[in-house]
Amino acid sequence: MKFNTTYAKAGLGLLLMLVFLTACGQPKETRADIFNPNGIKTMPINDSFGTVSIPVSPKRIAVTSQYALDYLNAIDVNVALAPKPTESNPFPIYMTDEEKNNISLIEGEGTDINLSALKGQKPDLIFTNNSDRAVYDELSKIAPTIYIAQMNDWRSELYNYGTIVDKETAVKQFLNAFQQATNASKSKLTPIIGTSTVAAASITKDGMTLYNNAKNGVGEVMYQDMALKAPANLPTDTVSAPATVAQLQSINPDYLFISTGVKNDTPEALTKRMTATADGATWNQLTAVQNGHVYIVDPSFFNNTPPAKTYVLETILKKVQGNS
Repeated sequence: MKFNTTYAKAGLGLLLMLVFLTACGQPKETRADIFNPNGIKTMPINDSFGTVSIPVSPKRIAVTSQYALDYLNAIDVNVALAPKPTESNPFPIYMTDEEKNNISLIEGEGTDINLSALKGQKPDLIFTNNSDRAVYDELSKIAPTIYIAQMNDWRSELYNYGTIVDKETAVKQFLNAFQQATNASKSKLTPIIGTSTVAAASITKDGMTLYNNAKNGVGEVMYQDMALKAPANLPTDTVSAPATVAQLQSINPDYLFISTGVKNDTPEALTKRMTATADGATWNQLTAVQNGHVYIVDPSFFNNTPPAKTYVLETILKKVQGNS
């Protein structure tokens, strides 16, 4: 995403001066510092639907989903308005109290934010990842709206968010910190796990889901970033797929990270519940169960957003080290 060339040419002299001052150790100026002295209050941005004029310095940013909120939180953007969490869709475990306390919550209508309530809060910029053009048009009547299509590369997607809100430096800082955390976790896990296989799954009322060795899912963090060993025959063409206990037993991981949705659940309680089902014998034959290498994780472990990626790194390391 790039700025309109007319504005870019108008600010070229100021930009060159900014480069000179930055090189001399002066604080980095923001986009607002560059454009506002010329009386420019808005600027054109290209999003996934086209071009939209947005405030240079938005004061009340709204998001229509936790997904967009996660991306902006990752790069320290102050979000003022967000959908109210529900029992089935709570705030993720990695979201800080400060991040929660700084936003006003908007009631929803099913899975959609209440547009009337949002309008009453008077946002000056809205982020959405809803691809429905009709919804986008309704949001645009409330305030300039940015739609960023989900990509198969979360790093590039994060850069898209950062470019729009003038946070390219914060993006680089986040990615550098993620890489450092990745390197640290690998060096600490290798002596413990070695070449043992690792898998991740979740259990909900709809059944079990197995997370595969595919790009842009939790498997990417585990098997590509952290270089953990995937069980043989784990698919690579989908992020996740429905599975049975028998299918889990067929890949038979040495270590299993699993979310159950049960508050304060433990591996022992999970095994007790599983033993009481028709799948009990198969569950108890799992190598991870027999060796005490089943670890309960929060459902946020499987969120496909930048903060969730960091949470995966931290959680796997803590669980295996026995620190949680």
